[in-house]
Amino acid sequence: MSSRPNRRLKVDRISQLPDPLICQILSHLSTKDAVKTSVLSTRWRNQWPWVPNLELRSRNFPDLDSLVSFGNGFFDSGNVSFVDRVKLTICNDKGVENASYLTPWIDAAVRRKVKHVHVRFRHADGNFYEMPSSLYLCQTLASLVLDLVDLAIPEFVSLPCLKTMLLKYIGYPDDAVLERFVSSCPVLEELEIDTPLNGQVFFRVLSRSLKRLTLRIAFAWEEYGSGVVIDAPRLSFLSISDALPESFVITNVDPNVKLVVSIHSEIDRFHSFLPGISKIRDVTIFNDTFKLIYEYSKQEPLPRFGHVSRLQVALSFSYMNWLPTFLESFPNLKSLILVCNNRNGDYKGMGHMSFSSVPECLLSSLEFVDFNFAIRGDAAEMKLARYLLENSAILKKVALRLDYCAIKIQDGFVKKLFKIPRRSSECKIVILDW
Repeated sequence: MSSRPNRRLKVDRISQLPDPLICQILSHLSTKDAVKTSVLSTRWRNQWPWVPNLELRSRNFPDLDSLVSFGNGFFDSGNVSFVDRVKLTICNDKGVENASYLTPWIDAAVRRKVKHVHVRFRHADGNFYEMPSSLYLCQTLASLVLDLVDLAIPEFVSLPCLKTMLLKYIGYPDDAVLERFVSSCPVLEELEIDTPLNGQVFFRVLSRSLKRLTLRIAFAWEEYGSGVVIDAPRLSFLSISDALPESFVITNVDPNVKLVVSIHSEIDRFHSFLPGISKIRDVTIFNDTFKLIYEYSKQEPLPRFGHVSRLQVALSFSYMNWLPTFLESFPNLKSLILVCNNRNGDYKGMGHMSFSSVPECLLSSLEFVDFNFAIRGDAAEMKLARYLLENSAILKKVALRLDYCAIKIQDGFVKKLFKIPRRSSECKIVILDW
């Protein structure tokens, strides 16, 4: 064996890579971490300014002058002919009085054909940063995140490549701005909107390309005469959370759209909301929303959801007795996914749970039931499984997930489960691990 040291261990092969490849490696790091690599060797010292990404946080700089100097240096260097991503997070902790210095940075990024822009400007006095008009004419922009800024868009907007957009706590000068902005993005596919802090009371989402829409509506918005209209014929996913506007209208969406609802609103808002979603086929309802719908049903009957074929509902066992009545509103339901929440608080004593009716869907359409929670083997779970197995006429499959650590103390739970008579001769019980 040779006693000579292994020379290959001393070779810095990464530093021997060509500049474009080193820049590509650095592009996966934040700007802060990319700058730190300059201490690795003289070969890396001047590489980070060539990386086509800029991520600046004001908290990473000792003062505003240092922040502005760094940003100006990046855009004035002329090192990169294009910029892929710009992310700016500016907080009022460095004596920030205005954000005028951001405008030339955005302008420079647009000239260098930026693809991804993320701007968050937080100011203590509530002033929002108004984005420069150049951003709304960017021909290469693919994704846009605006957080705590003013959406004062110009009369003419041209964003032919924008596919993804998040608008969070935006200031709107009037109700028509959002509609005009969204409709001016011809290939927009994904849109998230957090309720604006000021200015916007009613907004209409009009898009022929939109596929995913997420709405988070602040509770404070309930005080206004608020309203939402959705007109998006290609929409395949719609999520609504927190609160409901006073008026909610869906005029045009794909009938196969998946709806996810997590509402903590006043129950009177369901009067306009529930009829608006009655033609959707795939619905997911979270626990608090189920409780609100239950309370609403005491005031007036629920509408019929004749188009819904798949329903996922999260509920606590304390509301399980109402499940058959709730399912009466889904006469053509084929798939039912049950999620049990808050079990520790209301699970004990539910062995006396009883069901007084059999909804139409169990007799004519329900084919699949999924217990999408850990089965412990308690009496309430057995009664629920027995109810569905004994009353579902065309049921084909029931999936259960067992918590073996809890179920082993129950005497013969699985054997008892398989002995339950099934109304449907085709029904199979599938046991899955949790």
